[in-house]
Amino acid sequence: MKHLSVCLAIAAALPAHAQEQEIARLAAQAPVKQALAYIEKNEATTTANTLAINAIPAPTFAEATRARDYAERLKAAGLADVHIDGAGNVLGSYKGSGKGPTVVLAAHLDTVYPAATDLTVREKDGRYYAPGIADNGRSLAAMLTIAAALRDARVQTEGDVLFVANVGEEGLGDLKGVKYLFSQRKDIKAFIGLEPALGTAGDPVTYIGTGSRRFKVTMRGPGGHSYEGFGLPSAIHAAGRAIARIDEIRVPAQPKVTFNVGVVQGGQSVNSISAEASMLIDIRSADAPLLAKVEQQIKDAIQQAVTETNQRWNSKAITAEVALIGDRPAGQMARDALIVKTALAAATVQGRPALLDSAHSTDANLPMSLGIPAITMSGGGSSGGYHSEKLEWWSAQNAHTAPQNVMLTLLGLVGVRGVTAPLL
Repeated sequence: MKHLSVCLAIAAALPAHAQEQEIARLAAQAPVKQALAYIEKNEATTTANTLAINAIPAPTFAEATRARDYAERLKAAGLADVHIDGAGNVLGSYKGSGKGPTVVLAAHLDTVYPAATDLTVREKDGRYYAPGIADNGRSLAAMLTIAAALRDARVQTEGDVLFVANVGEEGLGDLKGVKYLFSQRKDIKAFIGLEPALGTAGDPVTYIGTGSRRFKVTMRGPGGHSYEGFGLPSAIHAAGRAIARIDEIRVPAQPKVTFNVGVVQGGQSVNSISAEASMLIDIRSADAPLLAKVEQQIKDAIQQAVTETNQRWNSKAITAEVALIGDRPAGQMARDALIVKTALAAATVQGRPALLDSAHSTDANLPMSLGIPAITMSGGGSSGGYHSEKLEWWSAQNAHTAPQNVMLTLLGLVGVRGVTAPLL
């Protein structure tokens, strides 16, 4: 979960459409009303689960301990067929009648913090401070409460809701969990991912997935002694030229595209001509053609730096290897797509602001890129300081409203037996 956030309110004066009418009918039914009340009544339990889940370290590529714990929690919430798949994702099903679509509700297990990070919670001024508590401990807890609410109220759905706690969303995880999920399951008709609501008040719906391409660039040269070998080209010098050229690339403000050289490494001592240097590059945009264009400009800048360094030292020894280490496809739903309108209607019929949040990079990118309806919704509460060990925080104020919105959205999509047909 990351970056750009532009929040747009949908005017309350817009005429009611089919989604609002169907969601209003759903919300008025006794079992659904009971499930909504369960979510609000049990917010203290959801908060306690947030803290308990977050206390288990789960760095990307090392989520197994949290996954095993979460599997037991899904079983306790009453889901069927709970298991851990080949990628490490935890799956469990809320079974319907078989007359509706399969819809995924997902939240990622992993955090950006190393396993040794102190996860002790500090409470101050109504906020809980702890690494990973917002991103994505709260969403995992909210998902449990939604499952328990459906079970407690005995809501009979037409379609299945597939609950997924997935691995590899953060950083170099490169959407490992959802990529595996969609490679194995061809029956998924829609996807809702849960993340903290970045920089917004309320419970927004994100309908644009910002794509990213990430590369490791390795410069290599002959190496040598800084004095005796002076005149041999340095891999670090070549990397410096490449970074300077990349920094000169101009990009438009809209559609937004960004680039960053985030990590630079190389050399072995102050008096050694570097034989190797590497850098990690991140490029992002929701506009796929623009993303590809800037990627090529960066690759051209790297090759120019190699050529210039070799020319400067009258050499052919410097080379560059560019390796793709991350590929998050860009994706976008139309603002009037059925899944988007259904999620907005879930808020509207409860008398809440219907909010659109335009672009983030989340697990929903992958299904969007495959043409499968997908959005990201809030796990609830307010939060900030993401990816900062000392500053990440989450607040429980009005935290129950987001899971209520999510549950109503799910029920609208899969349908409820004897009440509404699936909207999908």
